[in-house]
Amino acid sequence: MHNKIISKAIGFFSVALLLFGISAEAQFSQARLQATGLTCALCSKSIHQALGKLPFIESVQPDLKSSSFDLRFKTGLPVSVASLRTVVEDAGFFIGDLTLQIERPLSEKETADGSFIDRGVTYQIEGKLDEKKMVQVIDAGFMPDKEFKRLASRYKYLTQAKSAQSMVHLLAKK
Repeated sequence: MHNKIISKAIGFFSVALLLFGISAEAQFSQARLQATGLTCALCSKSIHQALGKLPFIESVQPDLKSSSFDLRFKTGLPVSVASLRTVVEDAGFFIGDLTLQIERPLSEKETADGSFIDRGVTYQIEGKLDEKKMVQVIDAGFMPDKEFKRLASRYKYLTQAKSAQSMVHLLAKK
């Protein structure tokens, strides 16, 4: 009986520690999302409203001239890159560019490997991060097809898969 109680207590504290660790740091703090296919202010409003409904979005600031949106993410909530794409496409548009700022410091191992795992998603980074830690999502569906094909010829591991993946490819911005 005593072992059962100790086992349950250890299990409880392990889960609590895991949950605290997960919620303590977000992987991204902000982003700039450029949409394609917009023809008017109502198009921008449609995307603005769709993005604003995502639980991890703190604020959305549209820029009508560049058809882009500056996003701030809530601290401690996981950011879903796939969800950003889904809501933009569900609104009837496409992502032309998605640039993210990595919030948390990367460990020496993550920096050496050029990747980090967050909530079951592996983020693979090409290039060296500078102090701003800005990265561009370079998977299919996050840029025009012509640009994706150009990058896919350089980075052979990129695929045309359009479904949600557990791997997100990032290119360090300079």
